[in-house]
Amino acid sequence: MATAQATVPLRRQIIRTLIKLENTLPATLWLGFVLYQVILFYEEPWVSTLGVVLIDLVAMVLFWTRRDASRVGNTWEGLLAVSGTFVITLLLIVTKDDEGTTLGSDAPLLPTLIQCAGIVGWAVSLVALGRSLGIAPADRGLVRHGPYRFIRHPIYAFEALFFIGWLINVQTLSAALIIAVWAALQIARIVREERILGGYEEYRQQVRWRLIPFVW
Repeated sequence: MATAQATVPLRRQIIRTLIKLENTLPATLWLGFVLYQVILFYEEPWVSTLGVVLIDLVAMVLFWTRRDASRVGNTWEGLLAVSGTFVITLLLIVTKDDEGTTLGSDAPLLPTLIQCAGIVGWAVSLVALGRSLGIAPADRGLVRHGPYRFIRHPIYAFEALFFIGWLINVQTLSAALIIAVWAALQIARIVREERILGGYEEYRQQVRWRLIPFVW
């Protein structure tokens, strides 16, 4: 009897978590990305596209279940984060429209392997971040395990590796410009995020490098 009564609050807590607008809105947006990427994969099967689909599925679940933030950034920081997140989707559009781009089973091996390495690291970092996932800067708890023991922003690092592989493959000016804009936005985003998290100064002393060991 006591066990049954104890499960009621837990069920209510799960339901409240799943229907929160701040959780369901980004999760719904991510569902749209997943469906669009599934269509692209169906039209042109490519291991990199499949990897992005799987990663976005994980992100969608994490958005639905993420914990509340104890502190959030301002509106400008939110816009910066949203821009940095969604500008990269233009790559899908320009790559699809570029008839000279080689994708699918005919894609070169080297950039495909680079992208696969990026996808694996990206996925591992995303799982390690878990319910602390967010778009806009917010304090949902500082993560110190997994890849976060070695660099402070592993998701951005492995995303960059993935997009480097993408650029090596497509080799177009439009893709290079989009990735350059993305990189600039992520650098600004990193600086702003680090001002939000509680206990970050101690973590910064323990883990020196942001993205690339011995570089930055």
